Amino acid sequence: MSTVKVSPESLRVRIARIFGQLCVPDADAVIASGHLVEADLRGVHSHGVIRVPTYVKELRAGLINPRPTISIVSDHGGQLVVDGDNALGQVAANHANEIAIERGRTHGMAAVALRHSNHCGTMAYYTTRAVSHGLIGIATTNAGINMTPSGSSQKLVGNNPISIAVPSTRIWPLVLDMATSLVAGGKLDVARARGESIPIGWARDADGQPTTDPTLGRAGSLEPMGGPKGYGLAVMLDILAGVLSGGRFGAGLGAPGSAQFFLTLDVTRFMPLDAFLERIDQLIDQLHAATLIDGVERVYVAGEIEFGLEEARNRDGIPLDVPVVEALDRVEAELGIG
Repeated sequence: MSTVKVSPESLRVRIARIFGQLCVPDADAVIASGHLVEADLRGVHSHGVIRVPTYVKELRAGLINPRPTISIVSDHGGQLVVDGDNALGQVAANHANEIAIERGRTHGMAAVALRHSNHCGTMAYYTTRAVSHGLIGIATTNAGINMTPSGSSQKLVGNNPISIAVPSTRIWPLVLDMATSLVAGGKLDVARARGESIPIGWARDADGQPTTDPTLGRAGSLEPMGGPKGYGLAVMLDILAGVLSGGRFGAGLGAPGSAQFFLTLDVTRFMPLDAFLERIDQLIDQLHAATLIDGVERVYVAGEIEFGLEEARNRDGIPLDVPVVEALDRVEAELGIG
C-alpha cells in the first residue's frame, strides 16, 4: 500500500478545519484533531484520521452534537457522573478525564463515569494525560456490539478496551492500551481500506464461520481475546463505563452513543513518588534484561514501541495510506473546503 508522508501539525490544522466547518467550536476541534493525529503518530492508525469521514457523516446526520453542554450530573468529590450531551467522543471524554485528573490530585483517587458520549478514540490519550500530572491513569469505554458471549452466536458484547498508564523516570511512561477482542475492530477497517485480507482467528462472518475478509468480519463478529476471558473482561468494563454511568450498555449499544470511565490514583498517597519511580525502574530493567528467544532482538514494555514511533514521526512525518488521504480530500470537497 502506497503512503504519503504528512507533517503532524499540518494534519492537525486540516482536521480541525474540517470539524470547524461542521460548527464544532475551535477549542473542541483542536482537541479532537489533536487526539486523532496523536493516534497516527503512535502507529494506532485504526483510531487515527481514518475515522474522520465517519465522524463527519455522523455530525452531518445529527448523530453527534457539535456544540454540546457537558454537565456534571452527580458530584461526591472523588466520584462523579458526567453527561456528555452527545458530543464528539474525544471532546466529552477529554472533559471527563480532566475532571478525574483534578479530583485525583485533590482526593488522592477519583473516578468519573461519563454517559451520552460517542466513540472517543484511543484510551491511551487519556491515561497519558493523567501520568503527566504524576498520577496513574486508568480508562475504559464501551464499544458497539461486535462480539458474542462465549457459547453464543448472538452479538451482545463490545470489544471494550482498557488503558492503564504509569509514571516512570524514562522519557516514556508505561502505557497499556488494548481491546478485549484479539485485535481492535479498527484494524479490520484499515485492512479493508488497503484491500488486504485478515488472518484467520481475528473475526467470524455473519454465519459464525472464521473469515479472512475484513468486510465480512465487520458484518459478523470479532473474536474475544483469550476466548471466555476476553468476553468476561469486556462485560466487566461495560459495567464500569455503561451501567455505572447510567448510559448505554449491553444490547443498548446497538444504537449510537457510548460511555466511558476514568480512574486516577495519586501515587504519593501510597508511597513517596521517588520510591515508586525507583521500583518502576527496577521492574523495567528486569523486563529488558529477560532472556531472549531466537529471532528476538529485545524485550519491550507497554508503550515503549509507540513512543519510539511518535518520536520518529514527529521528526519525519506521519505515513498515511493513500486511500486515507483521498478520503480526507473527498470530505473537504463535500464541505467546500478549498
